[in-house]
Amino acid sequence: MTPNTLNVLRTLFFLVTFLATGLGTSLGGDLKGRVSLPRDSSPAIVFVQGVSGETLPKDDTVITHLVGGEFKPAVAVAYVGKQFVFKNEDDQLHTTHLYLQLAYQKEVSGRPIKNGATLYNIALPKPGMEVSRPVKPYFRFSADTGVIDVRCNSHPTESATVLVFDHPFVTVTDSNGDFNIPGVPAGTHEVWIWQDGDTSIWKSVEVSDS
Repeated sequence: MTPNTLNVLRTLFFLVTFLATGLGTSLGGDLKGRVSLPRDSSPAIVFVQGVSGETLPKDDTVITHLVGGEFKPAVAVAYVGKQFVFKNEDDQLHTTHLYLQLAYQKEVSGRPIKNGATLYNIALPKPGMEVSRPVKPYFRFSADTGVIDVRCNSHPTESATVLVFDHPFVTVTDSNGDFNIPGVPAGTHEVWIWQDGDTSIWKSVEVSDS
């Protein structure tokens, strides 16, 4: 796949409109746009690749088993150095099993790991339980690793996805597909999109400081 393109089939229904607005300062600008997604599909994660940022969001990433059997949120972002907080609101045993996808491992191994490498496997047998674990540097998204599948061992149909970053220039689209990434440094950057299992470079953009 080359920059500025998406999978041909997905381009039929996957459209992004984009606006880069200058802030008038050396901080750069805001990246705003909208991802048009199929009806009832999961949100998209939009992020800037190849940047750094020392100030990360303060909040940890909370992943909850809801009553009736599903994860909330189904799509989430986590940050290196913060915490995962795993919760159970249901009155039955659930597990939160995080698998790190290893694209390169599938290519070089004759026995590829089926679901990915286990990061955490947390049993939550009672409602109201809460367990925290650190978000480590090697969880970070890259071209070969970093997409984390979240599964429940007891209920295989329950799933979620987490992407981990070491900078704040990332967001999950809202219910309308809109996104806003504030304070992106001035310069030329690659904007990437994850949605429903596919990760693609969307395009290169120029963010002005004036």
